[in-house]
Amino acid sequence: MYFIFDLDGTICYKGLPVSPQLTNVLLRLESLGHRIGFASARHCRDMLPVLDDRLHGKLLIGAGGAMTRFRGETVRIEAFPQPVAESVLALLRDCRATALIDGDWNYACLGDSGHPFIQQIDPLGLADKTEIERLERIVKILVLDCDDVPKLHAKLESAGVSIHSHAGENVVDMTCRGVNKMTALEHFGIQEGEFVCFGNDMNDIPMFEKARHSVAIGDHAELNAIAKERIPLDGHVEERIIAKLEELAKAGTSV
Repeated sequence: MYFIFDLDGTICYKGLPVSPQLTNVLLRLESLGHRIGFASARHCRDMLPVLDDRLHGKLLIGAGGAMTRFRGETVRIEAFPQPVAESVLALLRDCRATALIDGDWNYACLGDSGHPFIQQIDPLGLADKTEIERLERIVKILVLDCDDVPKLHAKLESAGVSIHSHAGENVVDMTCRGVNKMTALEHFGIQEGEFVCFGNDMNDIPMFEKARHSVAIGDHAELNAIAKERIPLDGHVEERIIAKLEELAKAGTSV
């Protein structure tokens, strides 16, 4: 059985890495015959700083499903078609937006390069910050600030993109149309009913709809409505996750 985990707000919090205690439990799942993977809105490059080195070679679904890494190698990229990328970039410039533009591995910035979020990207120095025109392809666009958000949303409806919402965050997170975490799992060969997943946000819904068992962290109403179980996001969240993992691991394929 595959166990798939969202990162931020699910098994790591406030930008800090997954704890050593939880990391050891995740690795113990594999010793019991299960496999583990991680599916995040983060680019795969930015998943690595919050994961122990021993987890870097596991299945990583990054950029909301637009990229997949396994055994330390990128095995799939679903980038914006060039005409779509050019159209979206023109729209962002028209709206005077600040955005993080992610390529296959390197990244660029549109607008205010001093934005605090941009300064936090790639803390391990694994990539190059470059010009947009020098990116191989555009995999994901995260709009951090914009002069005319209603206009941006209205124009994006027909722009050939998927917009991923994040609870409590005033950002516009875009990938190629049709991209999500579940489509990435399916392309990797993990089908409906073949995995357990843990998540906390809207972008986890496609996985929750097809998981054999699902555990929601926190109180996202739409996710909780389809989750098999819920763990509150409080001071005991990690110990509850560990206990649930041990329970599910013993249950095996019967969950």
